[in-house]
Amino acid sequence: MDLIEKFDAKGKETGDAYHVECYENTIERATANGVISSLPVSKTYQLADGRALNPYSEGKFVIVQTGEKIYRI
Repeated sequence: MDLIEKFDAKGKETGDAYHVECYENTIERATANGVISSLPVSKTYQLADGRALNPYSEGKFVIVQTGEKIYRI
């Protein structure tokens, strides 16, 4: 997993500030002539403290452990 982006978010109800990290999972593929390339497979979002996030809309997430909705600012 490679860290590809960091951004700030805010709690919808609480107004609490959060730091979000986006990781990209990739697979490596080799062609017949030996060229190896990485292909993105999926993105994983988490808070800087390691808590998992589920995206539910563009720029909107739910903190898995608490159910709090947050949005990108």
